[in-house]
Amino acid sequence: MVVPSHRDGGQAQFIDAPVPTCRDDLLGAVLDWAAAHLAEEISVDDLARRALMSSRSFARRFKATTGTTPHAWLLGQRLAAAEELLENSDASIEEIARLVGFGTAAGLREQFTRRRGVSPRAYRQTFRSAAASAAGTTPVQLDGHRPRAGGVRRDQALVEAGLGQPA
Repeated sequence: MVVPSHRDGGQAQFIDAPVPTCRDDLLGAVLDWAAAHLAEEISVDDLARRALMSSRSFARRFKATTGTTPHAWLLGQRLAAAEELLENSDASIEEIARLVGFGTAAGLREQFTRRRGVSPRAYRQTFRSAAASAAGTTPVQLDGHRPRAGGVRRDQALVEAGLGQPA
């Protein structure tokens, strides 16, 4: 059976692709840490230090375990977090970009459009009402939050709260 990759009207197909669980305890702990610190700048060297490995050994083990590179995995996690916030919050694109680690709205827009085929604004318009009505709740409100010096921990708690993860 052949299925077209795009719907009529230019709407791209969106399929939930769950991340497989990591059976490697040490690598799993590093992945959990990275997922909880998306707003921070994270390098392969940082992840390797957390795993108590050299960068090359970490990259090889990461690829063997997850099937992808650390950079691609991190980008996927950031995009998934951005999708969640676009669907369930009133935060601006700029704020979402900062909260999930893209830094700037331009960076988020570029990666989101490249990987998802639509802009963050179009994604929000398409999926926000569907997500809110399916959950039977109102979207998470992040409008009142504004960054302040040293506010990374507070930002992180808001992201985790908005994503339903432990704060």
